[in-house]
Amino acid sequence: MQIDIEVPEGLNPKLTALGWLVGRWEGTGNGTDHNGEPFTFEQRIDFSHNGGDYLLGSSQTFLLGEDGKPTAPLDMETAFWRPAADATVEVVTANSNGWTQVLVGKIQVTRIDLQSDAVVRASAAGISHSAEQRLYGKVEGDLMYAIDRATTEHELRPHMWARLARR
Repeated sequence: MQIDIEVPEGLNPKLTALGWLVGRWEGTGNGTDHNGEPFTFEQRIDFSHNGGDYLLGSSQTFLLGEDGKPTAPLDMETAFWRPAADATVEVVTANSNGWTQVLVGKIQVTRIDLQSDAVVRASAAGISHSAEQRLYGKVEGDLMYAIDRATTEHELRPHMWARLARR
């Protein structure tokens, strides 16, 4: 079995386990909102580095109409990914919908499993986000992910999932 590991030029050696994420990923996905209503979205995720011991992640999503064209911004997220030598990782996110969270998890080559450790919501947050788990993986050269979300009104359930291609 051959494992496809990429180490971008200039990457801090502490980030080697996350090197495969670096770059721009784009595509479409599906989801269910906090009321259980389905939606489709377009997304762009950029993972970059500056030589520090963290990756910077930036995500933008847009709702898609029935014609497949963007109709409105869905959300934006900024994240700092910090791996440790024991293959654990901590991710600190800030979301445009009014919350920030710390996710912790495990890196398994080209698979990353994360669960929220702490969530803080602003008083203006429109959704009572309370917990999350995420799965990221590299499949056939694409970035695939799934996010399950809980709110104060419901337990963890599927929220967003997508397959994004490197651009």
